[in-house]
Amino acid sequence: MMFRTTRIRLGAAALAVAPLAAGAVTVSASPAAAVSMHGCAYPRVCLYDGSYQNGSIFSWYQDTTYQSIIGGGDRVDAVVNTRNDDSVWLIDRKASPDAYICIPRNTAVNLGNYAHPNGTTWANDADAIKIWGDPDNGKCSGTYQVQQGRVADGWRP
Repeated sequence: MMFRTTRIRLGAAALAVAPLAAGAVTVSASPAAAVSMHGCAYPRVCLYDGSYQNGSIFSWYQDTTYQSIIGGGDRVDAVVNTRNDDSVWLIDRKASPDAYICIPRNTAVNLGNYAHPNGTTWANDADAIKIWGDPDNGKCSGTYQVQQGRVADGWRP
């Protein structure tokens, strides 16, 4: 009888510890790497024909350089920035002075939702892109909100 009682007590203790152990595994588990967003793989910045929800990617970038948008920049309707610590500028070089819209880290934006300084929206107005690498913190003017600004015509970082 003593053996059975001991066995039951050990069984109850084991059952009481099992949920705690399972909970610890669940709490400590977290994604080790960044994931894609709206079909755009990390660490890319993808440009879309149409909205990022329903459109298609026509170009993507991951180098931290100033570049002309390939494939017809004036067709950019949306952008997805999957980078964890870099912001990106879409630039309209036809505006004077050049206009930019800054997309913070891990952000998807439909450009038709943002007014352009020319009186329309940002949809179909960007023709260059700049991904800001180190020491960028992924913010736009100190915030994780989309921001706009102007730079001198012909500006290059």
